[in-house]
Amino acid sequence: MNGANLTDVALLLPELILVGTALALLLVARRVRKVPRVAAATVLAALVAAFVSGWQLSGGTQTGFGGMFTVDAYSQFFKILILAALALATLLSVRRIDEERIRPAEYHALLLLASTGMMFAVSALDLLTLYLGLELMTLCSYILVGITVERSASNEAAIKYFLLASFASALLLYGIALTYGVTGATDFAAIASALSGVDPASNPILLAAIGLIAAGLAFKISAAPFHAWTPDAYQGASVPVAAFLAAASKAAGLAAIGRVCLVAFASESRFLSVVLAGLAGLSILVGSIIALAQTDMKRLLAYSSIAHAGYAILGFISGTPDGASATMTYTCFHVFMTLGAFGVVIALGARGEKLDGYQGLAAQRPGTAALMLLFLLSLTGIPPTAGFAAKFVVILSVMRAGYPGLAVLAVVCSVVSAFVYLRVAVLMYMKEPQEPAPSGCPAPVFAALAVAALVTILGGIFPGSFLRWAVSP
Repeated sequence: MNGANLTDVALLLPELILVGTALALLLVARRVRKVPRVAAATVLAALVAAFVSGWQLSGGTQTGFGGMFTVDAYSQFFKILILAALALATLLSVRRIDEERIRPAEYHALLLLASTGMMFAVSALDLLTLYLGLELMTLCSYILVGITVERSASNEAAIKYFLLASFASALLLYGIALTYGVTGATDFAAIASALSGVDPASNPILLAAIGLIAAGLAFKISAAPFHAWTPDAYQGASVPVAAFLAAASKAAGLAAIGRVCLVAFASESRFLSVVLAGLAGLSILVGSIIALAQTDMKRLLAYSSIAHAGYAILGFISGTPDGASATMTYTCFHVFMTLGAFGVVIALGARGEKLDGYQGLAAQRPGTAALMLLFLLSLTGIPPTAGFAAKFVVILSVMRAGYPGLAVLAVVCSVVSAFVYLRVAVLMYMKEPQEPAPSGCPAPVFAALAVAALVTILGGIFPGSFLRWAVSP
């Protein structure tokens, strides 16, 4: 690469919008204390960046920076999804920033920079670019988890997250180094060319490289057995931060896994299918079973996200464009139903963070209870919600890939998860209230819940309208 030109820089317009807004917020951080203004700037930046991302598609697939960065239908799908998660997480944060006395400018700057790292990762065509994007995302996430510095639980969660993420980062970087040692390249096209016709069973270093990269990326989406950080980080973090991590960072991690598996290591699809099947099955099993014992809503939704990471991986096992499209559809719906469930927790305040706090909610706040029921049904996979359509396409994909046992496990664990989610519904509709009625829902939180509910309903009734945007790399 001889250097960047204006055409290359133009490919970064969505990312530059977010970075520019983050820098502007940091410059005026000491003067801006009103949360609505900062939140409005962040949402506006997300919407403008999403519009630019969609507009860039009119020029077709483009690459820049010596083939290290691309703008294609796959990357723009995930970028718009990440930006939607950023906008909704910003709206959900308005109440908590005031309650927890967080400095709004610094908080939103971190959200913007984390989203920038995610967007770099989904457009990466080189392992080094991918690594830098994921690390920018993770570094901001450490700070976001521990941003409420006066809370010991928040500090403990941030330290645990940092230590485990550092180990996972080392695994990923070591895998990249071994890949370079085997292929002499880090860009995806050159790796695919060098590995064409190579049997991984005859090259233990290649096996180690693929395994280490898979482990590093599995950590980013909190797939078992690399999930240990997730419950503690979600419980210690502020609820909007946990929602952002569960939705946006998972989308970025899944996008990275898809491009690495389907482009860089496409010739090793048989070995990768076995690795991904193991990660998916273990994640579904661990997340579904351990969630049964949870009484803290953030921990319950954390284990739920682990299980859903496993469901999302199912689509990649086939190594086909249809399988990748299934995972993209699942990821899209998961982002909105997860943000919706966390949004109800935020709307209820401290009461919403414990399971017993949902007793009698339907009698006190019937609208809020109905929204929570909708998101719980979608997470379970009950029609006609988006969650049913999402699970249907990924389970169908894994059946076509020749893994009927894994499909059966996914269905059985869906039944187990039904007990987890519907237990909350029973408390809301079949128990008497034990606490005073929660305060009203702030307008920004209500707006975020309305958007999440709309996508959850339309995704279940018209899944094809979302499927057609899911294009594999």
